[in-house]
Amino acid sequence: MAAPVEILSRLLWLRDAAAIPDTALADQLGLEAKALAALVQAHPDRFPETLVFHLTAEERQRIPEAPVLAFTEAGAALLTGLVPGKEAALLVLLPAFAEARHLLTAQAELSIRVTALEQKLEMVLKVLQGEEVQGAPRERPIGFVTEADLPHGLKARDRAGKGRP
Repeated sequence: MAAPVEILSRLLWLRDAAAIPDTALADQLGLEAKALAALVQAHPDRFPETLVFHLTAEERQRIPEAPVLAFTEAGAALLTGLVPGKEAALLVLLPAFAEARHLLTAQAELSIRVTALEQKLEMVLKVLQGEEVQGAPRERPIGFVTEADLPHGLKARDRAGKGRP
């Protein structure tokens, strides 16, 4: 039985889901990949295409082991009743899938934070270079302000607070 880290390294991201190739799953269970394929063919109603899918030629070229099938977390869990004596090995897989899901979520959150920081950094660099930046506060002069610099509708005497009629 493989260590959880080794299992995690064999998981792939295929068709927007974490999946394990049939060859890696067969190694984990001590079976042949052909035996897993035969189980899937024997029980097509139990293994829908969304849980256990046949890889396309393009997908197989990108994967070193060139597997035929890929099992999602639910697809691997459905094997528990069909492979007697291998339940413990299958149960080791489920935390690896959960860890993969956690890593992908953390990576997505980190990516969003990095993007926000990059945008802020670009704005700061533009301000430092003297470029106009939309949303950045306008530079105000220090010292006396002319009436033209006052906000619209505010006169100098109103600003002083001692408006005389």
